[in-house]
Formats: sequence, C-alpha cells, structure tokens
Amino acid sequence: MVGPRNDVQFQALEKVMNRVRNSGVVHPKPLYSGAESIAKKAELDRYLDQKMAEWKRTVPGASHFTDSELHMGYYRRTLIEHVWRIRLARVAQSKAVYKLAQISPRVAKEYADYQANEMLHDKMFIRDCEAAGVTMDEILATEPFLSTRLYIAFFYYVLEHEHPMAPIVSNYLVEYTQAKLQPKIVDSLSDKLGERMIKGQKAHLDVDTSEDHTMEMWKILSQLLFSEDDFQMVLRYIDDVQEILALFFREIYQDTIAKGEAPAAAAARS
Repeated sequence: MVGPRNDVQFQALEKVMNRVRNSGVVHPKPLYSGAESIAKKAELDRYLDQKMAEWKRTVPGASHFTDSELHMGYYRRTLIEHVWRIRLARVAQSKAVYKLAQISPRVAKEYADYQANEMLHDKMFIRDCEAAGVTMDEILATEPFLSTRLYIAFFYYVLEHEHPMAPIVSNYLVEYTQAKLQPKIVDSLSDKLGERMIKGQKAHLDVDTSEDHTMEMWKILSQLLFSEDDFQMVLRYIDDVQEILALFFREIYQDTIAKGEAPAAAAARS
C-alpha cells in the first residue's frame, strides 16, 4: 500500500527528474557587489597595467603608432586586420550570447546589447582603409594573419570547452587598454596623417569613451563571478588573450617594418 505523498520529497523528486539543464532559469547571484565589486575591478586594472608595461618591454612595434615616424605598410595592414577581426569575432560573439543565456539571462541580454553596437564597427575601419588607399577588393583579397585566426579560434574553444566569460574578458582587456592608449595614438596619427585620414578610428574612440565601455564590460563580467576561483580565471584569460594579441604584433612587425620599408607618412598626408 502506497503511503501519503510527502510534498517536500515530491518536489525534490521533480527537480531530480526534470531533464532541463543550462536554461539560465536560476539567475545566480554574483559574489561581488557594491564596494567589493569596485575593489575587484581596481585589482583587475592593476593587473592589466602590469601586463601593459610588460607588453611595451617585450613586443616589437607595440608603440609604433606613437613613434616619431609611421610606416604606412604597417598602418594599412593594421587597418585591414581590424576589419577582419571585427567581422570574424562578431560570429564567435554570437555564440557567446547563446552560451551566456544558459547561465544568466541578464548577462546574455546585456552582452547582446553591447555586441549589437560593436558588430558594424568594421565600417569605421573600412572608411580609414579607403582614406589610406586600401580598396575593398584589397581587404577581401588579404587573408587574416595566423594570429587573428587563432584569436577567433580561441573564442570557439573556450566557449565549447571552458567558460563563456573568456570573450567578455577579452573585450574588457581591449576596452581598458584602448581607453588608456588610444587617445594618444589617435592624436599621434592625426599629427602624421591629418584628421581626414583617421575619421573612423576617432569615431570608434569617441563611442568607446563616451559610453564607458570598460565599466560596461566589468558590470557584465562581474555577474559571472561566483567565487574567488572565477576571478583568478579572469586573470588567466587576460594572460591568454595578451599572448595571442602579442603574436599579431610580432607578425605584422615582421611582415612590414622588419623588411626595411621606409616610413611614408608624409607622402600619405599630402
């Protein structure tokens, strides 16, 4: 004879029997909030400052755009690579939104909003490509560097096998370093090439700074930190992304400046 049903046990059984997983239905609460969150962001920023100093010491051509002379081959190839990186990344980032939705609907929504604004920024760099004499046919005929392909492949790997925070960490790194370095770079390029040549890059910088994308990325990323181990994982992803981006700088340096190409910024401006 079956005894009376225990509702508590029955509800527990329902949870066990329910096969639905990865639905984002729980809306997990992040570990850090308020002052704690600001303190952890400051800790992350200090770590990035150290990585930037390391980058400047060890990566050839890392500060080239603020050097006294500009190699136009290096400049044009960088613009082309920016176009490809944005175009390829927006596909991978779409998968990131899908993966994030399985953890936190709020994070997925906020990251989707960010990506919706970023997805067409390739047009800004295409504008500067054309001003620098690079045609759309030339962009399409230029295969991305191995470093760019590895950068995008890294996103697919971590999304499938590790954690969807990695693309957000990458965006935080890019937004933070751009906020620190890009104003000086844009001013330097403006002096060498004229403002007409860098309208796209200036517009991109204006968007990033006016909307405070660094803080936007932190607010998204911090919602995925449920333990101190998660924060340590952020630092490890910073290391990974910096290594891949450093590979790009080494590739483009070897492909242009190391070949002995003469600086040609003055000719480009005229």
